[in-house]
This record gives sequence, C-alpha cells and structure tokens, in this order.
Amino acid sequence: MVDELHKATVCVVPLRTGFGIKNKTLEAMAAGVPVVGSDRGLEGLAVDEANLPLRALRANGVEAYLNAITRLFEDAALRSDLSQAGLIFVQREYTWEQAGAAYEQVLSA
Repeated sequence: MVDELHKATVCVVPLRTGFGIKNKTLEAMAAGVPVVGSDRGLEGLAVDEANLPLRALRANGVEAYLNAITRLFEDAALRSDLSQAGLIFVQREYTWEQAGAAYEQVLSA
C-alpha cells in the first residue's frame, strides 16, 4: 500500500461507517499524501482544529468532496502544507514507540 500512496497526489477517505482512528488515514499522512476525508475517515484525529495547523480537508458530501479535491489539485502550496503537516502529526503522535510507551504506562499503572 505504501508504494501506491507514494505515487498518489491526494488520498480520499470517504468512510461512512466505522469507529475510532482510521489507520488508512494515518498511513496516507505518514506517506506525505494530502488527505480528504469524511467525519468517519478523520474520526479521532485532530486534523482541522481551529488552534492547530490544518492537516487534512474534511468532506461529507459529493459537492464537498469535489470542492476539496479540486482545491488540492489546483493549489500546490496547500498540497505541500497538508503533506508536511500530516507527516509531522503522525511522526509526533502515532509512532510505534509512542504506542508502546502508552501501552507500557497502562500496564505499570
């Protein structure tokens, strides 16, 4: 999957069901691919909080998807910004080391 993500200009995550953090979204961000996702596709991820850098675009309908995808294809700077912000976000918050430390903390509590 990673090889294909590295070839992509944009990753679209139009999930309608499911709960929790979506690994496919994190994979795309870790590959440096800008993400357009639904509420479910971005669930649990701080990607478009007002006080944080924009890390992905949110879309929940056909028009919203078309607008977000078009925006990314037309705006190389936005693609670059989302790519960098998403990659940094994953590197800071979702590494195996951090997951292991959190698991270790739960076990030792």
